[in-house]
Amino acid sequence: MIKHLKPAIILFVLLSLLTGVIYPAVVTGLAQLLFPTQANGSLMTDSDGKPTGSSLIGQPFSSLGHFWGRPSATGPFPYNAGASSGSNLGPTNPALVDAVKARIQALKAADPDNKTPIPVDLITASGSGLDPHISPAAAEYQINRVAKARNMKSEKLRALVDANTESRQWGFLGEPRVNVLTLNLALAAIPVASADMNNDTDRYTLPPNKQYIELCQKEALLQHRGKIEKERNLHQHGYFWVEYEIQAGDGAEWIVLCDLKSGKIIREQKLIDDAS
Repeated sequence: MIKHLKPAIILFVLLSLLTGVIYPAVVTGLAQLLFPTQANGSLMTDSDGKPTGSSLIGQPFSSLGHFWGRPSATGPFPYNAGASSGSNLGPTNPALVDAVKARIQALKAADPDNKTPIPVDLITASGSGLDPHISPAAAEYQINRVAKARNMKSEKLRALVDANTESRQWGFLGEPRVNVLTLNLALAAIPVASADMNNDTDRYTLPPNKQYIELCQKEALLQHRGKIEKERNLHQHGYFWVEYEIQAGDGAEWIVLCDLKSGKIIREQKLIDDAS
């Protein structure tokens, strides 16, 4: 019996070392050496070097001054990388028809002067619910709204979209596309013009502690009832924001960004515990 057991144990130990230690170590080492960005999640950072997300996973943007991505059907919140899925609604399903109508109304309400046809990718979710890209036509449709919100010239925004448009892979695979997070990060790096071009006073000149700080706290806690763990004032290119880290009553942690000029929530992101 020992004669048969000994080679089995030796083989078990060798294969465990080979497949469980050596092979993963070699693959990880090569990945970090040859493709460090991709191996670490294709993370993107802002101007301060703080990670803002992954170029592979979309994020929800709702501010008028940002480009919006495709709708996401993941639950319990949009672009949930831990629950990639589509809506699974057929083309004749009334729920899908109602959802598309609501998305059309929201886009028209955000930019009532825009009479051009709405690109289909702005009103339909992707199969994964995580698509970080929109078509150049979808970005073009939003230029008028973003230009008004930021008091920028449409031509400057159009050039920015063109600079952040990815071409077909190897020249023939896929379609031209725009990464929404990349575009919004590039947008955030551009100085914002004054609200009144005939007035030298910038509409975001007041210090953050004088602009709607109480309203921002109220709005953040209305969105996610719980306790504010951290509060941080941010300032860039004449804009003032306040960022909250909220421990919600259900145990979830949220980062909420509020515009101190308007007191409106412009971004919220749920933090996912890697340990879970």
